[in-house]
Amino acid sequence: MGTRSLTRIIPRQEGLAYDKAHEKPELALVNIYQQYDGYPEYMAVEYAKWLKDIKIGNGISGNTELNEFANGPGCFAAQFIKHFKDRPGGLYLSPIDDDYGWCNYIYTLFPKEGEETYMSIYDTYTKEVIFVGMAWDALEKYNKEELV
Repeated sequence: MGTRSLTRIIPRQEGLAYDKAHEKPELALVNIYQQYDGYPEYMAVEYAKWLKDIKIGNGISGNTELNEFANGPGCFAAQFIKHFKDRPGGLYLSPIDDDYGWCNYIYTLFPKEGEETYMSIYDTYTKEVIFVGMAWDALEKYNKEELV
């Protein structure tokens, strides 16, 4: 059986603590179910490799590297899905209010215009947030091969 996970993209906002976002699914732009390879040594590393290069702004004018730019959090969410959904199966959109009792981890990404994207990881078995940080922090903690 695979290591299942959910990924939620919640725009960063005042008053929402990174380590409590797993309790606020209603704030998510998308709820993404990953059927396998959801463990941090793989999923957090893959997310971080993508996150480290993407910039979030407001307006496309002058941004020539469009694969490394998102026009706000909604565009970020759409590009995230485009990047990680490359074949049938594996990754699915799921209802926002879907119960997460069947997954091992909940990843929450917090995009914000003009700033780096934070990520948190909640372990559903230990009921603890096991990571909060940016892409480089995730690569340092979970990438066992080499720091990219």
